[in-house]
Amino acid sequence: MKVSNQVPMQPTVVDKSKESTPSSRATTDTSNLQIGRGNSGASVEISEHAQLMKQASEIARNTPDIRRDKVEMLKKSIKDGTYQVESSKIADRLVDEHMRTDFGKNLL
Repeated sequence: MKVSNQVPMQPTVVDKSKESTPSSRATTDTSNLQIGRGNSGASVEISEHAQLMKQASEIARNTPDIRRDKVEMLKKSIKDGTYQVESSKIADRLVDEHMRTDFGKNLL
């Protein structure tokens, strides 16, 4: 975010969609907006990176914490007796996690 001219301002929203090229526009609703105070010269522009971070945050917020389809698939495979535990993969992941945390002393 870049702020120029530190004049107190009343926020206004200006649609800049006609000024930018289609390839440079993000897909969020606010991607083509500039917040500023009309003719005062002060303006705030939201960077493309910040817009993408906002979009990612919204996607994460709208994604369910539990993937019910996967839970149901696992329940069915356990019930049917087809679920197989790969103990070597579990052991590898436990060792990797332990090594990553400096043998449990420093969490990274």
